[in-house]
Amino acid sequence: MKAMGVLELRLPYRLVKTRSLPALVLGLSLLPPLMAALWVFGPPPWRGEVWGLVGLTVLTHLLAFVATDRMARYPGREVWGLVAFNLLLFTLLLVAVLAMGRLYYSRLFLLSATLLAFLALLLYLRHLPPARLALVPGGMGDWLRQSLGRELHPLASLEEAEGVVADLHHLDPRALPLLAEASLRGIPILHAATVYEGYTGRVPLEPGLSEGLSALAERDLGLYPLFKRAFEVGLVVLFSPLIFLIGLGVALLVYLDLGRPVLFAQERVGLGGRPFLAYKFRTMRGAPREGAYAGEEEGRITPLGRFLRRYRLDELPQFWNILRGDMNLIGPRPEQRVLAEVYAREIPLYALRHAVRPGLTGWAQVQQGYAEGKEETLVKLSYDLYYIKHLSFWLDLRILFKTFWVLLTGFGAK
Repeated sequence: MKAMGVLELRLPYRLVKTRSLPALVLGLSLLPPLMAALWVFGPPPWRGEVWGLVGLTVLTHLLAFVATDRMARYPGREVWGLVAFNLLLFTLLLVAVLAMGRLYYSRLFLLSATLLAFLALLLYLRHLPPARLALVPGGMGDWLRQSLGRELHPLASLEEAEGVVADLHHLDPRALPLLAEASLRGIPILHAATVYEGYTGRVPLEPGLSEGLSALAERDLGLYPLFKRAFEVGLVVLFSPLIFLIGLGVALLVYLDLGRPVLFAQERVGLGGRPFLAYKFRTMRGAPREGAYAGEEEGRITPLGRFLRRYRLDELPQFWNILRGDMNLIGPRPEQRVLAEVYAREIPLYALRHAVRPGLTGWAQVQQGYAEGKEETLVKLSYDLYYIKHLSFWLDLRILFKTFWVLLTGFGAK
């Protein structure tokens, strides 16, 4: 092993999923309601209505824990926010069920159980020992090392590893005995590109473009794409009164700032490379230029326009594009047709991002922000291909959650 220079790699277990912990999740779902019940109601036996409340709370926490565990498998640092979001969401649903069913409840019990569950889930996600992996240098293994930004030390023994990470597409023959030993021991063998994806949230394109093609060839979307469109349109329709009222307010401000028209349409590239007109509120003086980057138009953006761009309010009219079928709520952001044609000539895999319907928000937007130029667009493409490969209900929920943070902070705006 030392001759191979195998290194010790430690990563959060949730990003590489070398082991499953359903028993721990179930235990953490049971413990907070039981502890809160002991404190509020005393030791059992309890009345039947108390058992009913405790049982529903256990189910609520189990759903919140499972949702958080699935959403946390995608890279990001906002773990505490995910925990709070899911516990609050499912607890509100529990309160609604109790109210509609006129069932017994205790505010003190629900509050204490939720606070204990928050602490338990936060400890679960942040303080479990990381997965200990053996990294075989070479190929994508070296790119993974660079993305970590820290020095790795030699691994003393394969017995200490929970998995072996190697570039299976460009494997050093000297690593074969090591992989054979790992297989005999029942230790998982992980492709370095897959681990890179789990850690960075990007499909690796820098060493070469073959991984991008491999990523899409390996994707397994399941049944989610069959109801994704209905789910997203339903969300838009549900919140349409609020969207309409905010849109009216923005339209009035734009009219007072820039006059008529308050909207402009720009040709963008959609599903399958087909062009469509995307609508936005005006934020600049004069007519928009085709193929121009936002940074080149800085001098024409009004103070109001800068505010609207920062908080993405200029994109509210694109909810109409969603209802028309031009866009999804979540997906790769549609690029200007002129720029998309340039990128397609310069970046061979660029057209792959048109394999899905573009979105109002997307993985690249919440991870990277606005991209300008070929190099930043290549990074954006790596995020888009990650989304296309890992498209799922849980990833879409993670993007929606991160979008709220982007809207609050103005992250990545131009």
